[in-house]
Amino acid sequence: MIVKKAKGQKPKKYNSKNSSSSFLLKVVLSTLLLAGLSFGYNYLKASKKLATQDIIVCDAEYTEGGNFITQGVQFNNGKTQSSEKSYTGKFSSKLDENHKYGFSLKIENVIPNQKYIVTARRYIKESGRFALAISPSPDKELHVQSAEAIMKDKDGWELLKIEIVIPNDGSVNNLTIFPYRASKKGIAYFDDLTVKSIVIGSEFGNNTDEVHLYLDQKALDKINDKRTVALRNGILVSSDNDWVKAKLTENDSLSHDVKLRLKGDWTDHLQGDYWSYRVKMPSNKSWNRMQTFSLQDPKARSYLDEWFYHKALENLDIISPRYGFVKLSQNEQEPVLYAYEEHFEKQIAEYRNRREGVIVKFAEDHMWQDRLKNSTADSDLFSNVYYNSEIAPFKESKTIKAPKLKEQFLRAQDLMNSFKNQSAPPSEVFDIELIARYYAISEVLCAYHGIIWHNLRFYYNPITRKLEPIGYDGFTDVGKLRLYSKLFFGEFKSGASEDTWDDMYKYLYRDPEFNRHYVPALVEFSSIDFIDKLINQHQKEALDLQGIINNTTNPTYKFNINELYSRAHKIHKNIDPDNEISLKAFRSSVQNEINVSNYHSLPLEIIGSGVYDNWDDIDIQQGSIINSNGRKNPPTYSKITIGPNDKYVYFRLPNTEKVYYSKIKEWSQPNKELNIKYSSLEKLVVPLQASEYQVINNELVIKPGRHILTKPLIVPSNYKLTFEPGSEVDIQKGAYILSYGDFTTLGTSSSPILFTSSDKSAQGITVIQSKETCKLSYTSFTNLNTLEENEWQLTGAVTFYESDVDMRNVTISNNLCEDALNIVRAAFTIDELNINNTFADGFDCDFCRGTLTNSYLFNTGNDGLDYSGSYIELDNIRLENVGDKGISAGEEATLIVKNTTITGAQIGIASKDLSKVDVIDVKLKDCLQGFAAYRKKPEFGGATINVKSFTEENVERLITKDDESEISLPK
Repeated sequence: MIVKKAKGQKPKKYNSKNSSSSFLLKVVLSTLLLAGLSFGYNYLKASKKLATQDIIVCDAEYTEGGNFITQGVQFNNGKTQSSEKSYTGKFSSKLDENHKYGFSLKIENVIPNQKYIVTARRYIKESGRFALAISPSPDKELHVQSAEAIMKDKDGWELLKIEIVIPNDGSVNNLTIFPYRASKKGIAYFDDLTVKSIVIGSEFGNNTDEVHLYLDQKALDKINDKRTVALRNGILVSSDNDWVKAKLTENDSLSHDVKLRLKGDWTDHLQGDYWSYRVKMPSNKSWNRMQTFSLQDPKARSYLDEWFYHKALENLDIISPRYGFVKLSQNEQEPVLYAYEEHFEKQIAEYRNRREGVIVKFAEDHMWQDRLKNSTADSDLFSNVYYNSEIAPFKESKTIKAPKLKEQFLRAQDLMNSFKNQSAPPSEVFDIELIARYYAISEVLCAYHGIIWHNLRFYYNPITRKLEPIGYDGFTDVGKLRLYSKLFFGEFKSGASEDTWDDMYKYLYRDPEFNRHYVPALVEFSSIDFIDKLINQHQKEALDLQGIINNTTNPTYKFNINELYSRAHKIHKNIDPDNEISLKAFRSSVQNEINVSNYHSLPLEIIGSGVYDNWDDIDIQQGSIINSNGRKNPPTYSKITIGPNDKYVYFRLPNTEKVYYSKIKEWSQPNKELNIKYSSLEKLVVPLQASEYQVINNELVIKPGRHILTKPLIVPSNYKLTFEPGSEVDIQKGAYILSYGDFTTLGTSSSPILFTSSDKSAQGITVIQSKETCKLSYTSFTNLNTLEENEWQLTGAVTFYESDVDMRNVTISNNLCEDALNIVRAAFTIDELNINNTFADGFDCDFCRGTLTNSYLFNTGNDGLDYSGSYIELDNIRLENVGDKGISAGEEATLIVKNTTITGAQIGIASKDLSKVDVIDVKLKDCLQGFAAYRKKPEFGGATINVKSFTEENVERLITKDDESEISLPK
């Protein structure tokens, strides 16, 4: 590596803000100390070639001549030095609208096969896109950059990481490493830019095995015919008649008589001049210790993605076929790189240190046959093939003939069938830890193709008597299979779903024992430490293989390590729960019980409850697993027992260490469905005998006579409700009348209409949004309460909402609720209203316009007339023995009161909160106060009363007002 040298290096000082954030720099310093003086000397030289490993760190602490100086190395753009924010020391490199590029390093005369690992710390102050980049020259196509952080600390500093390997074809001479602002806006700080170089060494491909296949003309013709049919149908359907004879030669020496056929389901295995084969060795021979194996274009399994997946499975002791690469030539063709893959025979388990056991699968014949017959049909046509699939063994003939193997197969068949039919828990079917780890690593590496049901393969372990997964076929020719637009497959999979296609997965992902292993495995496998270890263990071999692929098959292919880091980090940071957000807890009606709901993407484990928001129990006991809410489904709730004084519930990801909390809400959770009996139903509900009513042209007519109503009478909006003169309705057992249509009670003086409640349980009469004016005459309401069901609690014994009213000769007496008559948002004309012996207010009106004339109210427990936000004209009204205010105006109401007598009230007339009352010919008698004006609610102002004429008798205090209000009396 050749770097620009500095002129006169100043002594470097290190001043860390916190010890935990300086781990990387400590590693760097240790490396420098080990290298000794020769390290520093080499960097001051004009050029240098590295034999093992070097690290350069720019901490932005020193500048000279417009450049940053670190370890005697010059980094450009020293003008970006800023003391506003730093990760270590006092300074960082600031990027803003004036500085697009931060501290940068140019490395000249790079060495082929050398790997550069670049990291930097980033703090984003104002939102924008800020990336770390490596720009090679002259081949710009190898440019690498990333704006995606792989981790973030509690102070907001993020870690970015990118890598590049210098090809050995001479296409790259120099590298420039730099952070930059990729957006027009935003401010960010970069610190501790670290460049680590590793010499990979070794020439690519010198030790790759070579295999030659020779097929005679008869075999070629048969293979070509089969391929032609498959290409026409779009699917390769294999049979026992497809095998042809061939010769296989290893490394130009050993030659074997083998059998082979085309392999693969889709025709991606049959494109071009190089096709995929299944090869059988003679019974007494093997190749690479395999007797049956596949040979296929590496692209069919996304080149090194499948190979790396197998390496990860091997590290986790999950069975996988042997997988590698070989140079293959067929007849006179030039050698090309092929991937080999072991087939499912007894050696696959033995090679992974298991005893011989049967290998089973869900037979996919039915599915492929349906697809062959209906290649253009919707996928719904194949929705039941999973349940229709047989359970089949590999090496069927051998398995059935060997008594022990047959017994094993029957046991394995029962296990798979019980899982398919969900008649046994997954922990009784599978080695639950292995299958959990299998799904977790498949998700992190995006190897989803292998977990599709018809690609699943299982080994029956004859000792544990359970099934173990065999991982393979994780990728396709198009690379990573992006399943269902999720960040990872198990996201919200434990929750409810309307889909039926993934019943198998839902059954597994909802199992508590599965999640006790799967969730911590996903946490571990998506961590940067795990990915680092996996990559460091296999990267040298991966780079060798990448070189072979570049030289023989795909010159532009690159094994994208940065994408692997980015995906793992996205999963890791999103599966970390949040206090108060991931879990919601609500009080229950049962003492010491709460209902909790999991809003997180993974199952959560409830481990306890307490008074404070911190968990201090050192000994964490195993708790209850709460599955996620279903994606796009209503939340579900689980009951949890807590202590009598507990205010917080504690939870974690299953079998992990970090504990989170949620405060228990002091109310119950929302109901999944509205549990109400009332509704603007389309259906008419009339709980009377057929002889008591008739329905004519959507008009419900209640006939004269006595009727007993013990259940609610509900009238929808497209009906009219009419009571004929002489009808009498006794509302019992909490029943009520609820009408969303027109309401008419036109009695006469000789045949009035009566509503009563002999048991005093009636929940009143309510009319909502009638289209026509409701008309009432010679009608009496007595002993009625108001409608109260669930949270719906009205105030009036007789209520009209957004329903205009015309009343004549109506009496409301002995009501048992807040208002005898309540009209809201309507217009009314009322004459000769009689309200008496009320529990509280007589006539309460809100946001209305109307007139009340020739009416009499006495013995009201609270206000006689209470009007808010309304314009009302009152004429010839008599109010006697009123519990509070005779007439009350509030919330910007306007009242005109004429010819009215108020006797025995606490306050005769009150005007509140910007209301205006005009008083003409009013008589006040035996009242504590006459007129009162004041502001009651802070959002309003004072009120006014304009008294034009009045008389008073035995009124203790005529006027009461505050400073914001006015009362004018006649002179």
